[in-house]
Amino acid sequence: MTRRRRARPHPFLPGDKIVLRPLQASDLTGAYLDWLNDYEVTRFLETGKKPATLASLRRYVEAMTQAPDTVMLAITEKRSGVHVGNVKLGGIHPVHRRADLGIMLGDKRRWGRGYGREAVALILAYGFDRLNLNKIYLGVDAENSAAVRVYEQLGFKIEGTLRQHLFRDGAYRDQHVMSVLREDYGGLGR
Repeated sequence: MTRRRRARPHPFLPGDKIVLRPLQASDLTGAYLDWLNDYEVTRFLETGKKPATLASLRRYVEAMTQAPDTVMLAITEKRSGVHVGNVKLGGIHPVHRRADLGIMLGDKRRWGRGYGREAVALILAYGFDRLNLNKIYLGVDAENSAAVRVYEQLGFKIEGTLRQHLFRDGAYRDQHVMSVLREDYGGLGR
């Protein structure tokens, strides 16, 4: 009896190191739940303030994948197919042609390998080239200098700083609002 290999989901946006693909029910695992309950993973994110359960995770992913103004994709390692995080464009506005970007690289074993940078580059290409967006923006904790640096390398500019906008570790923190415009976007080759 020969074993059949489980078919990998079709890539939506393939990159060099990673593939962005639609989230699936099989992605809603204990590992994903662990990311949401890990302070290191969620430290600079809006999530992670309350304990996550499998039921709350399922409700969130269903809401995100069903929302007409949101595109949420799984970040998977190209070589292994392992789900390592998610990236999304939300609040996609059909008139103003803008969206906000969010990313979570949950698998800490994959940190520092350029996966987050490549995921953002792929979602920017998708937003500008396929969705015809004019502006993609995000909010980032001003103390998250590594993320700010990566976003700047990809063409984002700081539009302003919201003073004491975030509460983390018992103190109020500043948040940068960053954006990249279609006219400033240099493509995947940046």
